[in-house]
Amino acid sequence: MRVIFFLLIIVLFAQCTQYKNLVYLQQDESTTDSARLAAIDKYELRPGDLLHVRVFSPDPAINQMFNFESSDSRSNYNDISLYLNGFQINDSSHIELPVIGVIDLENKSMAEARKTIADSVNAYVSDASVRVKLLSYRVNIIGEVSQPGVKTVYRHQSNIFEVLGMAGDINPMGDRTEVEVFRQYEGKKLKVTIDLSQFSALSSPAYHIYPNDVIYVKPLKAKAFRENIPIISLSLTTITTFLLILNYFR
Repeated sequence: MRVIFFLLIIVLFAQCTQYKNLVYLQQDESTTDSARLAAIDKYELRPGDLLHVRVFSPDPAINQMFNFESSDSRSNYNDISLYLNGFQINDSSHIELPVIGVIDLENKSMAEARKTIADSVNAYVSDASVRVKLLSYRVNIIGEVSQPGVKTVYRHQSNIFEVLGMAGDINPMGDRTEVEVFRQYEGKKLKVTIDLSQFSALSSPAYHIYPNDVIYVKPLKAKAFRENIPIISLSLTTITTFLLILNYFR
């Protein structure tokens, strides 16, 4: 019977997730790198991406000519209004702007896209400045999160904590110490591992999330044990029954 007792104790502890596996940013190392990767500026634009483009000029007539949204929407910017007034890159990697017409943005980063659009505007008018932002992009979150799937981020830039929050956060069976981020960068496929339990995560290349990143939250080893608990319980029941029968015949 002692053997059964110890086995039950082991099963009980196996079901308990350790506290340290659930806490984010546990140690303040004070080494946050201010020169972390500028995700959006280095991202190469793709068909389907949505851009916010605004032309600013001292001449109100030029502003009205290039920016077709109403004055009411300009004074009440939010995610929805920006989305409705955005310019989507088509399957040919082009956008079409008022007055200027079609602009080719194939294989261009955000910084290159800003320059290309600004040059096109300056070909028509002088003393104008151009603001270009990425309005929305998709991120795929899989593994041990409450709501896995493809998430659309309606903002210029996001970090891994914000994106995981959109997926309902990592569940108790997810490994916060070894989250994997898969991305395509400069024509290469990369995998970056980030430990969300440490402050060093804030300076990791995976802290800022790229458009089309895949975030994989791996399960804790305890999950595999929990998945086998029904089999273990059945085995223990069988052993107990066998020992009782054996003890009865003795």
